[in-house]
Amino acid sequence: MFSPVHIPVGMALAHWIPGGPIPVFCAGVLSHLVLDAIPHGDAGIGHWVHSSPNHVTKLQRLLPMVLVDQILGAGVFFLLLSSPLLASTGFWTLFAGAFGSILPDYISGFRDLLTKPPSWLESIHRLHEKCHYRGKEPFNIVTGLIFQSGLVGLSVFFAFR
Repeated sequence: MFSPVHIPVGMALAHWIPGGPIPVFCAGVLSHLVLDAIPHGDAGIGHWVHSSPNHVTKLQRLLPMVLVDQILGAGVFFLLLSSPLLASTGFWTLFAGAFGSILPDYISGFRDLLTKPPSWLESIHRLHEKCHYRGKEPFNIVTGLIFQSGLVGLSVFFAFR
């Protein structure tokens, strides 16, 4: 899933889980892996990026998509910071939940930037990949983006309700 879906979940966990930023960060990372196990329709985009004929083409495909994803994710984060539901939760706890919820994608993205990633980074990436949905994808790219947009919309709706 894209960052704008993961971030509201991480921020909601920050609101619900006691103990401050560290347990919330860990819960955010776990939430990412759980959400990736749900069919969400962006596997075709990943295949398009990773089927690139060379490293330069892969980066040309990946970086603009990541830029848009992060801008939208930041927009969702800052919008939710002003929500009444999350007003009683500290900024750093909300940030820890949000950052934890997108960290697995950052790790995989960092791996993608390297021409020869170290073995420990490959191991983390493989774990992340194993958490992705493996069945018959019920969404194509367009319906997957609509589904993910709907999840973000519901998150914003409930945060301001």
